[in-house]
Amino acid sequence: MSARKMIPFVLLNIVVSTVVVLAILYWWDNRDGGADTAVSLPTTVTPSFLQNTAVPQQEIATNTPEPDDSPLIHIVQAGDTLGTISTLYDVSLEDIMAENGLTNANIISIGQQIIIPIAGVSTAVPPPTAVPEEPVLPTPVPTEPVGAGEPDVGITAVIGPDQLADEAVLLTNNGDAPIALQNWSLQDADGYEYLFAQVTLFAGSDLRIHTTVGSSSPTDLYWGLDEAIWVSGEVVTLRDSSGAIYTTFEVP
Repeated sequence: MSARKMIPFVLLNIVVSTVVVLAILYWWDNRDGGADTAVSLPTTVTPSFLQNTAVPQQEIATNTPEPDDSPLIHIVQAGDTLGTISTLYDVSLEDIMAENGLTNANIISIGQQIIIPIAGVSTAVPPPTAVPEEPVLPTPVPTEPVGAGEPDVGITAVIGPDQLADEAVLLTNNGDAPIALQNWSLQDADGYEYLFAQVTLFAGSDLRIHTTVGSSSPTDLYWGLDEAIWVSGEVVTLRDSSGAIYTTFEVP
């Protein structure tokens, strides 16, 4: 569109805008006066009836929760005591202690689970008493009485003298009855002494007392020394439990 053709539209827009502004100013100047002569017209409200169009909600089947038979548990927090727990649940201190098997009301720990007997202390059902079966006793093996008769123990030999790895004193029970050697001792001339523990030397059997270190067995005992002590001409002395010399042996 050319500028010449737009001039009428621009002028018309200016005129319309001017008229609107003047009308607004005129209304603004005369609005207070007009308010005094305004007549209130009654407004009639016509009631209308709203039809309930709501669709009834379909009932949803729900499962009725079964009563929970699990006991009420209180987790001990910092600052809790059995007294405060008793007051909190309105349950006597004695019932709480009895239900939880507590003997000292002052000893509980953080995180400990305390059963609260709301309905009273539960009655423990005693476990069925097991009927003991008759034990099957093994058939006793006849044994010879230890120490019966006169002991007859001899030092038979010194094996591997002056060789720590092989050195051992050999004892032999030449009698007909086993001999208890507890508190008997084996000695040399330099003051070394081996004290027998609870050892039984059976009739006709041998017992080796090794000088070196090792694990003892019914037939081999270990003195635990770190050097050989038996040399040619050395006297081996065997003493009984009273300390009396029972027999001697000279190393060949």
